[in-house]
Amino acid sequence: MRPGNSRIEKKVIVGTVVKPVGLRGELKIKPLTDNPERYAPGGRLWFTAPGGDKGPFTIADAFSHKDDFKVTLDGIGSVEEAEEFRGLEVFVPESDVPPLPEGEYYHFQILGLPVYTHGGRLLGTVEDIFPAGEKDVYVVRGRGKAGEVKEYLVPVNEDTVREIDVKGGKITLYPMDDYIPEDEDLKP
Repeated sequence: MRPGNSRIEKKVIVGTVVKPVGLRGELKIKPLTDNPERYAPGGRLWFTAPGGDKGPFTIADAFSHKDDFKVTLDGIGSVEEAEEFRGLEVFVPESDVPPLPEGEYYHFQILGLPVYTHGGRLLGTVEDIFPAGEKDVYVVRGRGKAGEVKEYLVPVNEDTVREIDVKGGKITLYPMDDYIPEDEDLKP
């Protein structure tokens, strides 16, 4: 982000404002991150809004309460001011996200990537991700030549995923006989 420019190129959603709490403008935020340090005092948060993004705001104070965080932001001092944040998504710029070890990826890096069969045919794009034990499952949706929607649940393991190339923007699978045959009616 350039100084004086509040426009964030890539947003990483890290929570949703549930509602204002307290009389001093605190916000109850439902986190969408495994990193509790995201809401540590001194951190910065942005908010999506219909008229344009709001932020950055510096976290003055925060504490965990059940599955949520109660967050106080510098510059927000009343319940009326906090009410404007109700229902907004909380985000940070991608540059504020710490790097992961090689071979590990954030969901935001995977969602939307095209998925190709081992023979190079487009299967679809990753539309959703859900956990299944210690591994994730990618929900891949695409269209056949007749325009029908096809959906595949691809378990992410060393037997199914040949390569995840985030920089190159694609995922390639190993052969998955009896599940994704190469001669299936897929778009070229």
